[in-house]
Amino acid sequence: MEMSMRATEDVAMGEDVTPPIAPLALALYDSFLPSHCSSCFSSLSPPPPPRPPLAGSPLYCSARCSSSASSLRLSSAEELLLRSPSPSSSAAVAVPGDTSDLRAALRLLLAHGLDAPSWRIGGLLTNREKLMSPESSGDGEVVERIRSGARALAAARRRLGLGGSGGDAVLEEAALCATITNAVEVQDVDGRGLGIAVYGTEFSWINHSCSANACYRFQFSGPEISSLAPDESRLRIVPYGDRTQMDSVASRPGEVRKDYGPKIIVRSIEAIKKGEEVTVAYTDLLQPKAARQSELQSKYQFRCSCTRCDAEPLGYVDHALQTNQTLQDFRAAYGYACEDSANCSIDQDEAARRLSELMDGVISEYLSDSNPKSCCTKLESLLTESILDEDLTLKAGSKQKFFLQPLHHLSLNAYITLASAYRISSSQLVAPQIQAGALLLETLKLSRISGAYSLLLAGAVHHLFRSESSLMASAATFWLTAGESLLSLSRNLAWHIFSEKLQTACSSVPKPQSCGCSLMNKVQVRPFWSQALYADFENTSGDFTSCIAVLTKMLWGFLAHGSCYLQAVKDPVDFGWLRTVEIFNEYNSGAHLDDTGLDSTYKLHESYDQERRQLLFQLGVHCLMYGGLLWSICYGQTPHILDTLSNENGIIDCSLDRLENF
Repeated sequence: MEMSMRATEDVAMGEDVTPPIAPLALALYDSFLPSHCSSCFSSLSPPPPPRPPLAGSPLYCSARCSSSASSLRLSSAEELLLRSPSPSSSAAVAVPGDTSDLRAALRLLLAHGLDAPSWRIGGLLTNREKLMSPESSGDGEVVERIRSGARALAAARRRLGLGGSGGDAVLEEAALCATITNAVEVQDVDGRGLGIAVYGTEFSWINHSCSANACYRFQFSGPEISSLAPDESRLRIVPYGDRTQMDSVASRPGEVRKDYGPKIIVRSIEAIKKGEEVTVAYTDLLQPKAARQSELQSKYQFRCSCTRCDAEPLGYVDHALQTNQTLQDFRAAYGYACEDSANCSIDQDEAARRLSELMDGVISEYLSDSNPKSCCTKLESLLTESILDEDLTLKAGSKQKFFLQPLHHLSLNAYITLASAYRISSSQLVAPQIQAGALLLETLKLSRISGAYSLLLAGAVHHLFRSESSLMASAATFWLTAGESLLSLSRNLAWHIFSEKLQTACSSVPKPQSCGCSLMNKVQVRPFWSQALYADFENTSGDFTSCIAVLTKMLWGFLAHGSCYLQAVKDPVDFGWLRTVEIFNEYNSGAHLDDTGLDSTYKLHESYDQERRQLLFQLGVHCLMYGGLLWSICYGQTPHILDTLSNENGIIDCSLDRLENF
């Protein structure tokens, strides 16, 4: 029987189920070694002099942090590992050539050693037999990389005078395998991955589920203010399963765990009953089933059998994300065009694979050469023109196209990149040209379309979240990103240049007063994580999304104007229209009119008036507030940007005066 962790009591939504748990071992990514403390992962202040990423010893922010490593005599050994090849493709990191997995494995082995009878390190199974077996390793590449890393670990231990294991480096292989299968990426408050950490059984025995009922966050220094209620700073889960495993851990000699490094806290994202298993996600839940299963098998050597993965037929979310659809369901998931409907057939998996390869190529090119304009052109071409049938297996004489629907996982990935690329394109326009008016409309257009893709991404993920609560953290992130993008657009300096000339323009736009939304008075920024608010989550969530829907209908035509793809999206928040609209026809028919009557013949510069600007501000604030609500449930914290928007009473102000003074 596999191990699991179960609740010892009823746990409400948005409550911590563990206290802060210190790591057994940790390591920064190589790229952060020159700028961050190798013990607590905090930024070094003042920053040290620039140096090559792999030069010299790891750095520490204080004597306390330095002592945590000096007791293990790590410096010389880690310097050796920094020059060693890494088995990163099989590890918890996906950074080619990064040595964090090797350095974390060294720390794990030095601090905790191997318990020979149970073949455990720090109470954790090493899983060496699984990872090193020919059946699990496929072509043997993973096995060879682990062996190569283990040899480097053995050399590092010899440098410390520990001798290292024999020529086969079995002990080092075990430590590296334990790290690979138990390490998690440590992310800062902005979601930036800093390194990896291995935690004890209190966390590592929590199983994965693609319908997880909990998530986790990291605490980097000191107790978090207001995030832990007095009765939450305790472990509210217990192990359940293999008695032998529990006994082997319980019988270990008393171990003093050093209280350093980024601590992990597990938190419920839905109500959990006493005795119910607590689960978290080990992988990106916005991937289709096949991709999730492949990653879990490759990295952790198991097949997920959660309710979402085992559903027959596929649940709604995986139906929308999945690449494998029946022809009968094809129109519900894809735009589909064919000149000869009687002879239409298409290899949908192959078409999706081709699109995925093409999109990956465009995104990789964008990340390497930083040409956002080219990236936008190519990605939008793939979204609207898609791929023709020349390279697909089709019946003779047919002419077909393959289109992705807006909820497809490839579409979501494209929105993330397009929002970023348009934003960067806008920022690259030089200030003197903008002030001179030469590129005034262009910078607003790029910011506007960036905001539109951010809003579409948030709306699409929220639509999926309504059917799958485990997507709450993703929905929170994308609502916050959309809110920040819309606020940035509303604060663009170009609005002031237009305002004097356009006092009477766009008279059809309803003139908003100070935001009359009752939510702004009902929901305070602090304390944002009140259980009373969470208990009424369904109603509060419905109120927020209703307000967002109303504001979006007033603005979507304006935001989407000029983008062939965006104009085909009738509503980025309510996707009920997908059942009635054939997407490929929309690419040719132009924009849907919004409530302002904005269409392709409208003089767009006349729409940059103060009324629409305030609507954008209000929409951005609502996105931020709703994202902040979801964020507080997941992480017990308020996003910093909401503090800057609130008044002395913790209430958000949506008025034009607040916009001008923001």
